[in-house]
Amino acid sequence: MRSMTGYSKLAYQDEKFALNMELKSVNNKNLNLRIKLPYSLNFLEGAIRTEIASKISRGSLDLKIEFSDLRDLGKLFDYDKEQSKQYMSVLLEMEKDFNEKFSNKMDILVRNLDVIKKNDFEINENEYTNFILKKIEELLIPFIQTREEEGERLKFYLLERLEVLEVNIEEIKKYKDIVVETYKNKLLERLDKVKTSIEFKEEDILKEILLFTDKSDISEELSRLDSHLEQLKKEISIKGIPVGKKIDFILQEIYRELNTTGVKSNLYEISKLIVESKNELEKIREQSMNIE
Repeated sequence: MRSMTGYSKLAYQDEKFALNMELKSVNNKNLNLRIKLPYSLNFLEGAIRTEIASKISRGSLDLKIEFSDLRDLGKLFDYDKEQSKQYMSVLLEMEKDFNEKFSNKMDILVRNLDVIKKNDFEINENEYTNFILKKIEELLIPFIQTREEEGERLKFYLLERLEVLEVNIEEIKKYKDIVVETYKNKLLERLDKVKTSIEFKEEDILKEILLFTDKSDISEELSRLDSHLEQLKKEISIKGIPVGKKIDFILQEIYRELNTTGVKSNLYEISKLIVESKNELEKIREQSMNIE
């Protein structure tokens, strides 16, 4: 089981490239990935998203990449030396002929002649792609490890809460048969108070008790609760695959069965255990929101 909270960073430099990466995440219902790239790597955003999505299924992730190519790829800008010399020679000749000095010959040169030009050189996209994606893989290893370590801590907490739930359900089972007996005694007690004025047939009383027994029977709910709790324990203990959405679904089912059990049973002791169980379930739900 993995948490959705994770962090890792990577720094690398050789004779070709200098690279810094940082990846951090918090919980989110789905996968939300924000990437900050230098301009030279913008073409790689789609491939980076695909690589991360193949390893991570949920969470809000922020990835920051700083990258430099350290090789001499040639000057990005240059100027036409011969053309500039000729233009400057003309300016000097004009000064001599008109006996006037130009205050800033370089400014005139740059503004009136397209002498500065951008050089064209090709980025080796395949080389960049192979290098960056390999480093993304390396970055994800400790990142996933931090999520798994946090997931282990979460697992033990959830299992503790689950154990309390199981104890409560076992206690409810002890009161299950008492519900009908308690109702029967209360019913007979009320009838005894009014029997002087009204005569009740024994078969009518029996029908009433049977009707209540049917309406208040929580055997199926308790059986389903046992099944859900067992499945929850199994999902919490699974390693290596996302289980957060499954756990969320199981918690909803448990809450529904607890609700039904509470409605069908009017015994104080069971109602008290239902309230306690819902409190434990809420603690589990709060923490499960951070499970991938």
